[in-house]
Amino acid sequence: MGASALRLLEPGFPLIPFTLIAIVIFLYNLVFRAASRKLDAAKALHVQPYTTFAHFQISLDLLALYAMIYFTGGIYSPLLMFVIFHIILAGLLLAPLACYLYTFSSLLATAVLVGLVREGVLPEQPLLLHSSLFPNLLLSQQSLKEVGLMYVFFAAALLITAFLTTTVRGSLWSKGQDLLRVSKELDASNAKLTALYDLVKRMGMCSDLQELLDMATRSVASIMGVKGSSIKLLDETRRKLIFSSTYGLSENYLAKGTIDIEKSPINRRIMEGSFVAMGRIDEEDYFQYPEDIKKEGIASMVCLPLRVEKMPLGVFCMYSEVSHDFSESDIRFFSLLSDLTALAIETLRGEINKTWFLHKAAHQLRSPFNAIYSLMKVLRKGYLGPVNEQQQDAILRCEKRLEMLGAMINDLLNLGIKRQHGDRAQIQPVDGAKILRALQELYQTSASEKGVTIRFVIEETVPELMADAKLLDELFVNLLSNALKYTPSGGAILVSLARERDHLVRFEVSDTGIGIADQDIPRLFTEFFRGENAKAQAEEGTGLGLAIVKEILDFIGGTISVKSKVGEGTTMTCLLPAV
Repeated sequence: MGASALRLLEPGFPLIPFTLIAIVIFLYNLVFRAASRKLDAAKALHVQPYTTFAHFQISLDLLALYAMIYFTGGIYSPLLMFVIFHIILAGLLLAPLACYLYTFSSLLATAVLVGLVREGVLPEQPLLLHSSLFPNLLLSQQSLKEVGLMYVFFAAALLITAFLTTTVRGSLWSKGQDLLRVSKELDASNAKLTALYDLVKRMGMCSDLQELLDMATRSVASIMGVKGSSIKLLDETRRKLIFSSTYGLSENYLAKGTIDIEKSPINRRIMEGSFVAMGRIDEEDYFQYPEDIKKEGIASMVCLPLRVEKMPLGVFCMYSEVSHDFSESDIRFFSLLSDLTALAIETLRGEINKTWFLHKAAHQLRSPFNAIYSLMKVLRKGYLGPVNEQQQDAILRCEKRLEMLGAMINDLLNLGIKRQHGDRAQIQPVDGAKILRALQELYQTSASEKGVTIRFVIEETVPELMADAKLLDELFVNLLSNALKYTPSGGAILVSLARERDHLVRFEVSDTGIGIADQDIPRLFTEFFRGENAKAQAEEGTGLGLAIVKEILDFIGGTISVKSKVGEGTTMTCLLPAV
């Protein structure tokens, strides 16, 4: 329709050639559309297929354009300016060299077209849409100088366009590469920080020192993408380093056993507080066993001291098969990881020692306690002679105090179950609803005797929990006992067990008891802590029940949150892992 309209406006318009050219353009664009869809569907990872696609499209478009230029007046055709648009397109989509090749190819095509027309090989075509502003110029009527001048201006326009386009594209491409590099670095840093957060969280839940060390070496190799890593801890003499955990290293490499610090300059430097980053393992004097390092295929390494404040614990190393494989950012990140690992080691050692002491003390107290408690009963019952009313009252008060002491001893023995007896507890599917129902009658009776209303709401479709049955029972008992203990007569307790979301179950105990002050909530799960209002409400209490609850939740991978208001009550919500 457009060609027909031009034919009406311009009687000399070449309708048939333009129609044929339009058909050809339409056909090859159909092919390009199909090819484009195929490329998008294939999701090609390389740029080469798209570059080839652009070359074909620009080349065919220029051929079609030059055909139209010929039929609309040749070098004087108003369509000649559209060549510039194709040069811009080539400059944006393709490499600078390709853009200049298209520029010179266009200039060559223009020169050939002019030559063929002037030599009479191709018949001369009149200028399309000529007017007083654009007179009907014929190539044959123009001197060679005039044609040459026209050609020079056209060539200058194309070359300037190519230069400006490639320059701008180069600048944009450089900035784009910088943005891409920064984006990749941010993604890598984010991945490392996420992995570090996950590692620190798992370290905090770890109860076994060897498990913690293995977790650290395995995670370092994974996060940093290296061949392997090792942690060497000081022995009791603090003169030798023992391979406490390794990842990615062969048994032959570890067969030498301990490392004498005096015979290993590199480890001596590290223990003095320096870090060592070696891009090439070629200085044998640094190592006690240099030949083993070469056999292992280690090309570069970074070693940092494991220390808490200024106290050295050992050496943390990572090894690579590639020379100069560690950047400054890698070393900074590894330093952070080493410091966190050292802190986790020292914290766990302290917890293990504390747990050992508590259990040792509790066991040592249990025997004399049982003896004294039994003697008090013997005295009160008159087996050692008559006891008057005043003496019996004093003995009863002593028995009550001894019972409080007995409860504390039992709590001390239970405290640290996860760390002291973690090997005995087994995380496996257990029926949490069944365990809670078994406690229901006991606590309903106790609540009724105290004048407290207690209601259990246990969802029928609650999935099994991933926990240890004994630990789960103790968790329920501690929270229920706590609620009943601090809820006065006339109060109410609501206990619920329900599915929360995928792989989680919510266990909630809500009471109308004395509540907890806001400033006490952060310390609620600390051993031996009791709030002032709790002490006023009930003198007896060890302050260990909620600490045990937190130990159990950490061990099974659960969480607890507390909402409370003094004088109104408390709600404790546990999220427990489910099958």
